Amino acid sequence: MPEFELSGVLLDMILSKPINRRSAFALHLLVSLAILAVLVSIALFWLFPGGLFQAAGGWEGLRIVGAVDLVLGPCLTLIVFNPLKPRSELIRDLSLVALVQVLALGAGAYLVATARPLAVVQVFDTFYVLNREDYRQLNVAEGELDRLSGWTPKYFYVEVPESPVEFVVQHTLGQLNGETPLQQRLDLYRELTSDLQALEKILHGAVWNVQGGCFRVDIESSYRSGSICFDPQTRRMSDFVPEHS
Repeated sequence: MPEFELSGVLLDMILSKPINRRSAFALHLLVSLAILAVLVSIALFWLFPGGLFQAAGGWEGLRIVGAVDLVLGPCLTLIVFNPLKPRSELIRDLSLVALVQVLALGAGAYLVATARPLAVVQVFDTFYVLNREDYRQLNVAEGELDRLSGWTPKYFYVEVPESPVEFVVQHTLGQLNGETPLQQRLDLYRELTSDLQALEKILHGAVWNVQGGCFRVDIESSYRSGSICFDPQTRRMSDFVPEHS
């Protein structure tokens, strides 16, 4: 793991020449910043691309990782580091600090990976963002999620009646009968097309933003709801506006 390698580098840098406690803290903080920058890049460009970072909980997950990475590790180094300690004892203490940080960071990274969107599903006039936990709550088997594997979320739509009245009646009856919501029915998923004319029909009246080159659509996730711009050619979402705004 990169974290273990960086921890080894950190130990070598700290022990290579005499430094004080504050310098050790600053050095550990710099290494932690480098680790966080890598994790943020992965989240922004792959796990939560574009506007999904705000709409689907990317920031919530990374706040935990950031707190662990930038606070826990460096602060523990500040507490235990003492240049007067024997070298073997100093190596032991710093190794334990690195181990604690790796375990905590791993737990945070796991939470981020669990929260990442697996599918963005369009139903009538709304995009629904679903993560692994959303499917687990429905007891969806891991094998059924194989079609959603990959670093980036998959885009689908569900065929529904074109008439708003017919859709509302179908939706209401489904809720009264305790049926699984359409956006969570993997068997109904159809791959979302990039053809503009076909999309206009599928999105049921979504407005094409000429300046932004995207459709302004409603979006919902387990974290928040609002509207977002969807570019069908790049499959990228941007300019998320929360509902309360």
